[in-house]
Amino acid sequence: MNRRTLLASAMGIALMPFAASAQDLEDVTINQAFQSLLYLPLYVAQEQGYFADEGVKVTIETGGGGAQSWAAVIGGSAQFSIQDPVFVPKSREMGADGVVVAGVQNAPTVFIFGSDPTSLQDNLSALSGKRVITSPEPDTTWAFMSYLMEQEKLTDVDIVNVSIGNEIPAVMAGRADYALAVDPQVAQAELDNGLHSVYSFSANQDWYPYAFSSLTTTQAYLDDHPEAAQGVVTAFEKASRFIYSDFDRTVEIAQKYFPNLSKEVVTKSVQREIDAKGYPEHVLVSEKAWENNMKISVYAGTLKEYPSDATSYEANVNTALATAAAEAADASMN
Repeated sequence: MNRRTLLASAMGIALMPFAASAQDLEDVTINQAFQSLLYLPLYVAQEQGYFADEGVKVTIETGGGGAQSWAAVIGGSAQFSIQDPVFVPKSREMGADGVVVAGVQNAPTVFIFGSDPTSLQDNLSALSGKRVITSPEPDTTWAFMSYLMEQEKLTDVDIVNVSIGNEIPAVMAGRADYALAVDPQVAQAELDNGLHSVYSFSANQDWYPYAFSSLTTTQAYLDDHPEAAQGVVTAFEKASRFIYSDFDRTVEIAQKYFPNLSKEVVTKSVQREIDAKGYPEHVLVSEKAWENNMKISVYAGTLKEYPSDATSYEANVNTALATAAAEAADASMN
């Protein structure tokens, strides 16, 4: 079954005569919040030619933050964005028509590192009396740590705020005992600074799966460009599967996009992401992954309430495209 047939089935539309050549690729811009190892499926899809295979020519732009990337979609300079999917229900609370179409990070791949190598995974009470670095409220690591403290009833923990990227120097300078961060900062903390990763939010089954980063667009775009939308989602599905099938090539692609990082840091970061199942094995965003994000988003004050008409899974997540993408990948990659 080819992509157009799958799309027709998923969208409930009739097939029309169509013939496309390599010169007829549809231009699509994907605006990423940051250049990030968390978004590796995007780079794999580009480098492995999956976008072109699916009839689209993708240009990658960088917004500099989730709000900016989502604004690029709303403003029309990009057709898709990658960031925390919370911007979709947030926009729906204001009457917009955002849609989540694929997962890019399916786990809360935030880790706690420090100078003490003792694991905190099943011993969070050891944080009592400690200072823990997060980014300022209401950013992600602040929300994660604050919610975890409430969840585990940790009352004697001092949160120290630093800007993103300054976690390692702050721990090394003795400003705190631990810090929350994502890779490659965690790998750099371990390999370059002798620190130790001692807690994984992804390994906490109360937090996994988690819609941490997603591919987002508008319903208007899906209505006007159904084949291109399907092609983009199918390319992400293929890329996600490729990551789990060819580690060496995946690391090679990651190195190309992060030339200033050592191979050791890139390799350790990618391996940790795979171990945590941060890169989705399939790009369909599950209801549980959505719910876990919504709980934290409401806690942080980003959203007014969940569930609601604006924040519900059914209103925000398109499952048809990801389902069709899985069928297409099954047919072409197996």
